[in-house]
Amino acid sequence: MKFIAILLVLFIVVAAGVLVMVYSGAYDVSTTNHDNALMNRVLDTAMTRSVQHHARGISAAPPSDSTTIEMGFRHYDRMCVGCHGAPGVAHGDIADGLWPEAPDLAKTAADWTPAQLYWIIKSGLKFTSMPAWGHSHSEKDLWAITAFVQRLPRLSPSEYKAMQDRAARARE
Repeated sequence: MKFIAILLVLFIVVAAGVLVMVYSGAYDVSTTNHDNALMNRVLDTAMTRSVQHHARGISAAPPSDSTTIEMGFRHYDRMCVGCHGAPGVAHGDIADGLWPEAPDLAKTAADWTPAQLYWIIKSGLKFTSMPAWGHSHSEKDLWAITAFVQRLPRLSPSEYKAMQDRAARARE
């Protein structure tokens, strides 16, 4: 009984401390205030496990024909390269202010399955600045972006530039 009372008091003290921290505004929520390594690891693990869990039911593979890859490229080059960069293309200024940093997908996309990439692209990720594109893009567009992101780690800077050139000519 005494043990339960101690746990209850400890819970109340911790809860009061959290409430004071939250309502006082003392905790710095700016992106320049990086959390400690333990907190970053906990949040990264939670994000990874959540993506794995929610992507389990997605079985469709992205089409990988050249038309789909090109369509995915156009979306990526317009919406994603500013934060994630691309082969031969540095990320934009906005990426310097993000925390956590947006990953270089040319290096990290292979760490995810197609279903996981699709889920991230469609659903976004809280507390990362990764938007949910599912509200503004069709399933076809989302799978095209997924297909392109999968291809990204295998593209050279000259191949990416050639894709940019083809897209520019198509707009003319």
